[in-house]
Amino acid sequence: MQEKYQSYLEYYIDNIKPAINELDIAIKCKSRLKNKDIAEILGTSEQEIENIRTECNIKIINQKSLMRIMQKSSSSLCKIFQRELEVGSPFTYTIEQFAYIYDLDKDLVIEVCDELNVSEITWQSMPTVFGFLPYMN
Repeated sequence: MQEKYQSYLEYYIDNIKPAINELDIAIKCKSRLKNKDIAEILGTSEQEIENIRTECNIKIINQKSLMRIMQKSSSSLCKIFQRELEVGSPFTYTIEQFAYIYDLDKDLVIEVCDELNVSEITWQSMPTVFGFLPYMN
């Protein structure tokens, strides 16, 4: 059986990027977001969203409360968001920060970056690095 993704870039393009785009559109276009919509975009259950809303006393889901939900959710997209916040959302990432945020094998990322002669990772260089990283489920 052939792997669905050859590289992390393919996984990112199919899974992470669309979810980020959907979140952006949902925040900008919908006045009241529902648990079902958020759960679907984040890749989690409606029950988890409801539990977080109850725990954090969130009455309405808007841009601010959505960020709070993402800080608490266990979805893989939210875990990336949480780790990004943890490192401070810099404009450039060290190789170690990049590996940590995306939960990638640090030694493999170092190896790829050495081959590409990349010492830090930006939004511009991220797709290139992702393209050389094999997807590991």
